[in-house]
Amino acid sequence: MNMMNNYGQQNPFENPMKGTTTVALRFKDGVVVATDRRASAGTFVASKRAKKLHQLNDYTVATIAGLVADAQYLVNLTKANLNLYELNRGYPPTTKMAGNLLASVLYEQFRSYMPFYVAMLVCGLDKYGPHVYNLDASGAIIDEDYASTGSGSLFTYGVLEAFWKEDLTEKEAIKLGLRALSTSISRDTATGNGMDALVVNKDGIRWLTEEEIKKILEEL
Repeated sequence: MNMMNNYGQQNPFENPMKGTTTVALRFKDGVVVATDRRASAGTFVASKRAKKLHQLNDYTVATIAGLVADAQYLVNLTKANLNLYELNRGYPPTTKMAGNLLASVLYEQFRSYMPFYVAMLVCGLDKYGPHVYNLDASGAIIDEDYASTGSGSLFTYGVLEAFWKEDLTEKEAIKLGLRALSTSISRDTATGNGMDALVVNKDGIRWLTEEEIKKILEEL
């Protein structure tokens, strides 16, 4: 497999070679999601501006790790299907519906023995509350309190395990998400070149500015 512009792993089933960090966590009123910007090809930094965090609709986002072409195709396909769902029914799908839609595509491709080489998070807020869904290349989907993908996820999970709690405020959740990602950036050579981060709350999706991220990191 061509490793150029690979956000994640060379082959999720043979000799994993990951290079990315994405992180998402629930708080009592929404979710915080953040990713780094480095795309790696083995030990080569293929891009310093890779976009790994994508808006699917007004209250749902996805992160991508894995083969870029596969991930971009799945993001575009999911966006289109969610738009069709809302047009046909007159109301937006829940976060779980979005996650299950993507999971079904991954599963069908996996069953054809030509899997998409991706790991993705689908996160958002709906009438049932905030959700973080973790999906793998086989189509498995798990509703988590927090999740991380990519080569830096071991470091990220260490921070999340230590500090996540059920009643986090939005401000606390933002700080925790950025702290977890910054830990991966400082320890994982395949993670870096800045961050993209956002919050999904009752008002929709709010992207954090460069200045806001920088200020929070300086306070950690």
